[in-house]
Amino acid sequence: MSTPATSASPPCHCCSGKPLAQCCGIYLSGQVYPNTAEALMRSRYSAFVTGNLPYLTKTWHPDTCPELNSDDLTTRWQGLEVVKSKQGLKKSIVEFRAWFTDGDTERALHEISLFKLHKKRWVYVEPLDKWP
Repeated sequence: MSTPATSASPPCHCCSGKPLAQCCGIYLSGQVYPNTAEALMRSRYSAFVTGNLPYLTKTWHPDTCPELNSDDLTTRWQGLEVVKSKQGLKKSIVEFRAWFTDGDTERALHEISLFKLHKKRWVYVEPLDKWP
């Protein structure tokens, strides 16, 4: 029995079940830009896991992007669950839970995120208090 070539790639950090090279890896490397807000959110999670600061900055709306440095990327992320996603033409919403460890305790970040098209590309804007 032969093994597919993709099995050499580790699983993607975003918990999609796909190999990293065929999922967020293509976005993080700059080969392709995500064409949906959910794909962008998943790739941003992977960027947080790997400490890819340039990608996070590039995919954050310039009006809301904070000054980031490598010290902001020390969280040990453990997993991602997309709860719900609504893709729109100019704005989209993605609700997710991202697990991380805080000392010996596992915690979850639960967020409803707003994404908008900016210069024909999806970017993260901000967290929302509730679904609009």
